[in-house]
Amino acid sequence: MTVLGAMVLPVNLAAFPRLSRAAKKRTSASFPRVSVVIPARNEEKDIERTVRSHLAQDYPDLQVIVVDDRSVDRTPEILRTLAREDPRVTVVAGTDPSGEWLGKPHALHLGARVADGALLLFADADVHYDPRAVRDAVVVMEDRGLDLLAFFPRFENRGFWENVLLPFLAVAVFLGFGFLARFRRIPLAMGAGAGNLVRRGAYEAVGGHAAIRRAVVDDVRLAVVAKRAGFRVAAFRAEDRVAVRMYRGFRQVWNGFTKNVAWAYSGAGGVALFALTVLLLAVAMAPAVVLIAASVGASLPSADVRLAAALFLSSILVRAILARALQGPIWPAATHALMAAVWTGIIGRSFYWKLVRKEVLWRGRRYDAAGAGF
Repeated sequence: MTVLGAMVLPVNLAAFPRLSRAAKKRTSASFPRVSVVIPARNEEKDIERTVRSHLAQDYPDLQVIVVDDRSVDRTPEILRTLAREDPRVTVVAGTDPSGEWLGKPHALHLGARVADGALLLFADADVHYDPRAVRDAVVVMEDRGLDLLAFFPRFENRGFWENVLLPFLAVAVFLGFGFLARFRRIPLAMGAGAGNLVRRGAYEAVGGHAAIRRAVVDDVRLAVVAKRAGFRVAAFRAEDRVAVRMYRGFRQVWNGFTKNVAWAYSGAGGVALFALTVLLLAVAMAPAVVLIAASVGASLPSADVRLAAALFLSSILVRAILARALQGPIWPAATHALMAAVWTGIIGRSFYWKLVRKEVLWRGRRYDAAGAGF
């Protein structure tokens, strides 16, 4: 698997080029109105910085819509202040979703109804944009004739556990078969909570968020639905344009992915993805298990120990190359096996919530898992 990862890494990096570099090669002078739609539920720690990063965009025609999804912290107060300061900000009062909706798709649906832009940018409340991000994205989107463009962001990980666990997302994409999403006939696509920039016509044609009202991973699902409907979908690395601190500390990572990771393995394609994930995790942990066993005195063939050491070191090297390419810290590469072990627990716990408890716990709300999907 380490050899395979080394082989597919350059393919994946080429399949998902850096947005800023792609924009430099383009010439579009068309800048249609962009409506940014942000769902915000108890986001007092991030929402001001996020909204201000959108207001600071070097883009001529921008609208920022924030849906206050029944927040009980200082989020409404912060949003009122921002709206008073800048007329480009519109605050929408969210409502509790009915039983047929999950909370985030419902909030995005409410925001999209107010938006008047030709392009809609759906972005989470904890994502921060460089002032050049929207302009670069629109230039690439217009010149390439795309209908949906997704951002792969830089993760602002702090502390030990965030740096150990969150790189799994990049590992799954860039050391796996993420490049398959670039083929138009393959019904796989990359969407991102960091940003899905979509043409209004395409969004309305697929039914908007009403069509994915029970989607647990709504951002990816929107991209998949658009691609399956025949629209042109692409994802770009945007580590120098978009940043997010996705979760804070071990507990938030553990609970956050428990909510949704099992849903990624839905359907026939999900079974294949699950098998690949299990193989990836097993191969990541096996060399470390052998080396630990040898270090405590287990009787193992020396050739097996040497092979395990070679695989362990090569996995660290490949991870380090990936981290360098994505402008992230290199030291978490040494914790590859630990990352895999904890993620095995996260995936198991997520399936427990999905199949046994039959619940989705999301931002303080509990939903019946019946009818929910990827």
